[in-house]
Amino acid sequence: MDKTAEDYMYDDKADERDAAWAESELQLQGSATDAVLSCPQCLVQICFVCQRHARFKDQYRALSVQHCTVREEDLFVYGGPHGLLERKSEATPKHAEVFRLVECSRCQARVGVADAHGTFHLFGVVAGM
Repeated sequence: MDKTAEDYMYDDKADERDAAWAESELQLQGSATDAVLSCPQCLVQICFVCQRHARFKDQYRALSVQHCTVREEDLFVYGGPHGLLERKSEATPKHAEVFRLVECSRCQARVGVADAHGTFHLFGVVAGM
């Protein structure tokens, strides 16, 4: 019997290896999580362990992310007339907390910001379990 291209692409152990990898990642970071987060544009998983914001249900915070780039040159501050993030400018008060833009490293979609303490604040992401 001749094998087809489909036969060569099928891997009956792939699910087991993927599950073992995910379990080891969660054990390294602590397994308590509110969601597994993915980029909204390319759907690559960017966070396995996070905490959902108490008031804003579409926002999460995490201590580590994968497949993300922190843009050191893109600075934002919390404030403005509606309490939203806005670009840092010369008029920004010196005591304002500065955030750095976080992008998906695969597609450059904006997925959140990082604060000076190393915490990632993720929003506009796809949440799943």
